[in-house]
Amino acid sequence: MEKSKLTKIIVLASGGAFLASSVMGLSGLIGSSIDRPTATENATQSQNAQVQAAEKGFLTVLKREPKNQTALRGIGEIVTFRMQQGDVQGTKALLEELVRIDPTKKEYKEFLDAVNKQIADTKKVGTLKPTEPTQPTQPSKSK
Repeated sequence: MEKSKLTKIIVLASGGAFLASSVMGLSGLIGSSIDRPTATENATQSQNAQVQAAEKGFLTVLKREPKNQTALRGIGEIVTFRMQQGDVQGTKALLEELVRIDPTKKEYKEFLDAVNKQIADTKKVGTLKPTEPTQPTQPSKSK
């Protein structure tokens, strides 16, 4: 009987140790994921930093050479990227800078006007007053 009792104690101790180590491992994993930003967040921050650096470089070139095709294509890609990300204000600021650099380009002004219209339309939606729903009219029953 002593051997059976000793076996039970060892099994219970082993199970308790396994359970404790599992809980400690999971709590460490959960705690570290809360403390550190995820890889996706780091990648997004890195991508935004690269886009900002590229934008600054292209704008610098365009200030010296407003007709530089490489810089114009690069800025076009950044405008597209900003629009895809839903960064309307960033797109607007970039287009305003392009209009300032080369005010003779009507395409820049037209695109800026379209972005401003989109911003104005978005603001209008928030200012609409709610109305009471109307009841549908009942068709008249004829005999």
